[in-house]
Amino acid sequence: MKAEGIEEKKVFKFKKKNQRNNKMSKHVDQDVPELKGVEFSMGRNGLDLYLKALEKLQLYASTTYKNGADVRKCLKQEKLITFMAPELDENAMATQKEMWKIRANNTIKREELLEVNLEVMYEVAMSICDPILKDQICNHEGYEEIDNEQDTLGLLKIIKKPCTQMERTTRTWVTITS
Repeated sequence: MKAEGIEEKKVFKFKKKNQRNNKMSKHVDQDVPELKGVEFSMGRNGLDLYLKALEKLQLYASTTYKNGADVRKCLKQEKLITFMAPELDENAMATQKEMWKIRANNTIKREELLEVNLEVMYEVAMSICDPILKDQICNHEGYEEIDNEQDTLGLLKIIKKPCTQMERTTRTWVTITS
């Protein structure tokens, strides 16, 4: 039945083919769309998946964050990088001293920005861990401290171990003689 001036509309929603309905499988897509399909995972191809995910994480950091190249270097070297402080000549003139102050301030700002970016990267790294790996991370003995400090590099060290361990199976052949 139609009322005067009002049309009835029917809306149909279709599901895309091969779309998963599992909430766990969508955790990466919802958190960081740029890292869709990237995941830290334990399993048969754990080492390959770890290296690919780390590479994508580095690319994400370098293109997303201000001074992201510094974050990328930290992730690649798996340690906090340090910056060289500018040197001041003893016989420097007033303008040279002013330039030194500017460079010193820029170095300090760069270090502070790196620390902030690494803290933000902590949540990104956690968001691309599969649920089984997240559970193992949360049960790690040093997790609470790493989580409180939002220590990305510490988190990646925890992630690396189970992802890169190869399953070793030993076969023992027994010969029975009568």
